[in-house]
Amino acid sequence: MKSIINISLIVVLISIVSACDKQRPSARVDVWSEDSDNTEVLISDNVVKVPFTRTPSGLVQLQVSLNGVPFNMWWDTGASVTCISLMELQKLAKEDKISMDDYMGPALSTIADGSTTENAIFMIKEIYIQGMDNKYLRLKDIPAMVSPNMEAPLLLGQNVIQDLPKYSFNDSEGVIEFVN
Repeated sequence: MKSIINISLIVVLISIVSACDKQRPSARVDVWSEDSDNTEVLISDNVVKVPFTRTPSGLVQLQVSLNGVPFNMWWDTGASVTCISLMELQKLAKEDKISMDDYMGPALSTIADGSTTENAIFMIKEIYIQGMDNKYLRLKDIPAMVSPNMEAPLLLGQNVIQDLPKYSFNDSEGVIEFVN
């Protein structure tokens, strides 16, 4: 089963490579080094209210755009990094919103069941979170881990959440309130 997943990941990466003028991926880099605080966060106003819904199990889900393509993602304070699946990577590549130029290399990760996997890391150039009344949050240059599981949930992890302005959940209004 693991070899099927690895083969799937390789096939997707090869298809992205072939669509990008035969460029080679760069060497592996440490995307989470302690001195790599290059994340740019822009908040459009002093207070931005972002609508969210709760899943039946109570998880917070909000709509974000990754490089201009909308997705529903889970707000996951337990995830150290933002994660997408191969399916979302394929969608971004198909719409020319991500390429092998954005490939940062492989990284080992420990998943919730305690096992360790190797995943590809791609740079998301922009994460855009639309708020109410034409207000928004925008983050630049966010590394995202790509899960080989096509059905893996999309997670906004700590590499995004920790850089956001102070926030609180207003369940009665169904919004996350960000205050600059």
